[in-house]
Amino acid sequence: MTGAGEDVALESAIYQMALSIDDPEVCRRFLDRVYASDGPARAEMEALIGSAGGSGRYFSEANEHKQRLAREFADEQGQAGAPAADDVPWEDAPGKWLGGYRLVRRIGAGATGLIYEAEQFQPVRRRVAVKILRHGMDSREILARFEVERQALAMMDHPGIAKVLDAGSTEGERPYLVMELVEGEKITDYCDHRSLGLTERILLFIQVCQAVQHAHQKGIIHRDIKPSNVLVTHRPDDTPFPKIIDFGIAKAADSQRLSKQTVFTSHDQFFGTPVYASPEQLDFACLDIDTRSDVYSLGVLLYELLTSMTPISPPGAVSITRLHEIMQDADFLRPSERLRGLDREELKSIADDRGVDPAQLVHAVRGDLDWIVLRAMEKARSRRYQTVNNLAVELERFLHDQPISARPPSRLYLMRKFVRRNRMAVALSSIIVLLLVAALAGTTTLYNKARQSSAQESRLRQVAEAARAEETRLRIEADGRATVARIAFLLHQGKIDEADRLYRGAPPASVGPSMEAASVFRSLAGWHAEAGRYDQALPCFQLLIQANRFDDPNKIMQGLDLIASGSVLAWLAPEDYRAYRTEVIDTYLPVEGPVEAERLLKFCLLAPISPPEHRKLREVVRQIDFAIPQTPPSWVGLTRSLDLLRSGDCMNSLIEAREALKDAELKRSCEASIHAVMAMAEKGLGQGREAASDLATARRLIQEAHGEDYVGDRKVVVYWFDWMVAKLLVAEAAADVPAGIPQ
Repeated sequence: MTGAGEDVALESAIYQMALSIDDPEVCRRFLDRVYASDGPARAEMEALIGSAGGSGRYFSEANEHKQRLAREFADEQGQAGAPAADDVPWEDAPGKWLGGYRLVRRIGAGATGLIYEAEQFQPVRRRVAVKILRHGMDSREILARFEVERQALAMMDHPGIAKVLDAGSTEGERPYLVMELVEGEKITDYCDHRSLGLTERILLFIQVCQAVQHAHQKGIIHRDIKPSNVLVTHRPDDTPFPKIIDFGIAKAADSQRLSKQTVFTSHDQFFGTPVYASPEQLDFACLDIDTRSDVYSLGVLLYELLTSMTPISPPGAVSITRLHEIMQDADFLRPSERLRGLDREELKSIADDRGVDPAQLVHAVRGDLDWIVLRAMEKARSRRYQTVNNLAVELERFLHDQPISARPPSRLYLMRKFVRRNRMAVALSSIIVLLLVAALAGTTTLYNKARQSSAQESRLRQVAEAARAEETRLRIEADGRATVARIAFLLHQGKIDEADRLYRGAPPASVGPSMEAASVFRSLAGWHAEAGRYDQALPCFQLLIQANRFDDPNKIMQGLDLIASGSVLAWLAPEDYRAYRTEVIDTYLPVEGPVEAERLLKFCLLAPISPPEHRKLREVVRQIDFAIPQTPPSWVGLTRSLDLLRSGDCMNSLIEAREALKDAELKRSCEASIHAVMAMAEKGLGQGREAASDLATARRLIQEAHGEDYVGDRKVVVYWFDWMVAKLLVAEAAADVPAGIPQ
């Protein structure tokens, strides 16, 4: 029959085992097996486990509050003249003797002890470090921890761990330890001050791992691995060598191993440095801290060696419980991502400390080192490296370009690692393979030589024919260029008829685009258009557009090529006009000045336009308001009225058109265009009779002009494309206005 005491012990063991399981699913399966037939007991245990975190948080916050009050009280006492907690009594002052050791100077202070440099004269003369328990730190627990540190150091014999040389008690019964004096810099400062590269830093870190692994083999968990507890000194040959110090809060992997005294850790106590502490150290519900906690701290140290930053930076002073919550909620950034997120100057400073440029640093850390660091800092202990030696071996594999276990090994990754690791062998193998392939290719070529000779002859014949065709093309192109030059010369002399005849003798397609050709096409196109021979002007305008593609867009916008070529294209080749309009919108926007904006907008609105393309012209519409006085108000008004008509705003289009008719310098070509726009706007408003009247007016103005242009009764310079624009708009209006209305 099982006694009550045995039941309590069994429940306590189950409780501690459940708390030690990181994965909730694994914990659930464990409880399923233990309480397979006892549902109430299982429910009670789950409630107990669920409350563990809350109770730990309560005791932690209470302890922190108690410590804060104690500090405030100590500050008040210090201001009132009371001695500080770490004041040195006379018997410990430098110059005094402690056993066979003369104290020289105080070199540090820990949570429970003061550390002095001292001189030993017998049996050997050397300098040592002496750690003496503070005044007032003589509780049973503190004395037990001091004994733990002494026993821990005495058990270990590794060059990377400071040795304990002696121990004793002062006349006041305060225990002390005599240890190897380690003179060096903390590892992060040492690396930065000497601008050590990543390889040198990793080699130092591997030595730290080897020392920690030795401690673990002796059953010792350090629990406070951080840069200030890893000092770098030098061997006699001046090579750097790290040493681990301060085992003041070390823990035995199996209880009662270090000391005959029992060391109790209360539920509200935390030991270590929070930023470097593992999640289970910060969790007061976790009762079993094992060697994997040191693996996590080493991961944080490696993160800092690579980036000069720790994975998390708590916002100000936060409680241990709050820090634990932050750590559980946060997703650690990979070291390379953390570096890439810095501003340029900060990243450059960190890269300079490593002797590389910023891009090289990010590239070197990205990949394997990212995976190794994150694996070491896994929040769940079961997913970390299970021993420090595993972490060290992983880094060794990285340095030798071997595959690591921290990342899923793709075939490409394994192949790349193999090539890097065996560069010489791969190179020689590649050469041999290439030689074999070359020999095989040569044999195949000889074997197939007779059969391929006819094919080679056929290919050569085709190449020769292609060369002759290219020669013919180049000769025709050269003849075309010579013809263009001759036409340009004749145009310069005013012999337009002769230039046109010569142009007709040279097929337009054989004349390549050039600035000289653009001038020729512009002159011939204008000459034909002014004479009303639009069908003959069209191919010249098409070649002009092709040539203009090689010119500066700003230069094109300052001339009249757009409106001239656009009016002929819209009249005779509407599809070509629409394609060219799309090209102009995509190529020439934005325009520089209001005059250029007015010309481009008028060109784009010569025919109906789709809403998406029309929306691209909004900025151009806003610019044309500034075209006056460089452009007459009537022309600006025509363009604005036409824009409103294309957008469907017939009422405002009609208002703008009527306002444009008031211009004292109104040309008849512009007047005809305005009346055509008014006819279309009135049709859109349902004013059929008015639309027919304005359309008739526009037609009459075109018929009476006979190709001339007037302002009132005064003859002015005529531009043929102004009348072409009017004819285009009249033709569009005529198709829109009902034929049954009297005109």
